[in-house]
Order: sequence, then structure tokens, then C-alpha cells
Amino acid sequence: MTTPSSSGGRVQWRWQEKDFGFRFRSGTGRREDEYYQAHRPGEFYVVPKTQRKLQEAHADALAKVALAPTSPKVVVNPWQAYSREWDWITTADGLVLNYAGCLDREEIERREDEGVSRAMELVTSLVLRETPAPLTIQLLCQIHRELMGAIYPFAGQWRVVDLHKGKEDEPVKWPLPRCGFDPIMQVLDRDVLSRSPLISSDDNEVFAYASEVMNELLAIHPFREGNGRTAFVTANLILMQNDLLPLDVYERRIDEERYLAACEEGRIHKNYEPLTSLLAEWADRALKRWEENHG
Repeated sequence: MTTPSSSGGRVQWRWQEKDFGFRFRSGTGRREDEYYQAHRPGEFYVVPKTQRKLQEAHADALAKVALAPTSPKVVVNPWQAYSREWDWITTADGLVLNYAGCLDREEIERREDEGVSRAMELVTSLVLRETPAPLTIQLLCQIHRELMGAIYPFAGQWRVVDLHKGKEDEPVKWPLPRCGFDPIMQVLDRDVLSRSPLISSDDNEVFAYASEVMNELLAIHPFREGNGRTAFVTANLILMQNDLLPLDVYERRIDEERYLAACEEGRIHKNYEPLTSLLAEWADRALKRWEENHG
């Protein structure tokens, strides 16, 4: 376990133990070790002994070296089904268990933005290599670890839960494949990733390949969180290897309806053209922004 360090007026966490919240034994109420202290960066958490994943002696040893809680607020532990796999553990309103025990969506999004920066540093380092780096399953997992590794315990691992997103009456569903993700990802590697690195003077060819990679990855949705960002960062590697500017991973929010429709076309019909057109538009916007900033 590492202790908190202050940077820029906020606390940053990096856990070494894959257990959450057992560190503090303060609080008030029926049983003080069944409470955690909550809601803001720098506040602290307690998980009931019955829900700890580490052996009691080890948890006790770690608790002895922890800092005392400072938060004025103590609330009942919100995590549900703590004894299950990491991917399953959520609060009642759907926030996934994270290393900081954070219950604030805005704070989670800020941490995720920092992950995007780390992932872009990774792909930028790959672009600087003399020999273009190919896309591989291992690289996709590495990108996901950079995106999510400081937040979630399942970073870089295939999900173990069904997913559904979108409208409540018509959600898009990604059930767990019966065969597991390994065979599906191997097909992706054989049929799509193996054609990388794609280096072309034809920008349309580059956008088309980036679209195919994104569409196929999003159709599979192999990760618990961050599939869209993983797809965008991967596409940025393809673009940057061809001397094109990287895209803002949140560009999709500007054209969200068209983006979601394009993803559905790729998922259902393997029609990559709608997303290809969007990538070309977004690349034009990126170039205009660069020209406005740099003249």
C-alpha cells in the first residue's frame, strides 16, 4: 500500500494491494468497522471485515500503518456484492468499485481524463519509433491499463459481466460470450489487427482502417469500462503513424447521435463507412484547431 500524497491541492492514490477500504477503523455507529468515510478526494473508507478480500492478519497489519481518517462524514458502506469479482462490485447507482473508493462521478471522470493523457503518452512514444508499431491484442490491453490502471482493478483484463448501455427501453447489449473473449480477440487479431501497421499516403484509406478497428473493437466491447476511449486512442495511433493529427477522444460527444448510429452500423452490418466519414470530419476539425492555435 502507498500512502496518499498531495499534488495541486488534491490527493492522488495508487494502491498496491487489491483490496479496498479496510485501512481505517474509525467512525461512529452500530459497528465502527462497518462504516467508511466518503465523497471527496482525501476522505477515507472502511469495508466490513466480512467483506474483505485479504486475510484478516494481513488486513490488520496494513491497517496499523494507515493514516487516521480526517473526513467529518461517515456513511454506511455503499459497495454491493463485495465478495464477487471486481467487475461486479458497484454502488446502488452503478458506480464501479475503484482504487480510491470514489463515489463522485465528476471525480471519476477527472481521473479518467488523466488516464487518457497517460494512454496518449504511450501511443506517442510508439509513433516516435523508427519502425511503426503493429496493433496487437497485447497493445490493446496495455492501452487500457494506461487508461484505467490508476482507477480500476480490472484494467487490461477482459470483462466478466454483461453490459448494456443507451436508452432504457432500447439498450444496446453486450452479453458475455460463451466461449470467452480469447477466441473472439484472436479472430480480431487475425482478420483486422494483423493488417497493421497500415502506412498509406491515401488519408481515406487510413480513416477506413481506423474505422474498421474501432467498429470491431466496440462491437466486441471486451473491457468493463473504457472501450470507447480505448478505441479512440488506438485509432489515434493509426492516424499519427500516417502524419495525421490525433483526435480528441471526446469528439464523439459533439456528434453523439451520428457516432452511436455509426457504431451500430459497424456492429450489426459491418458497415464502416459512417464512422470513416466522421473520422475524416473530426480530423478536419483537429487541423483547423491546430492552424488557429499555431497560425
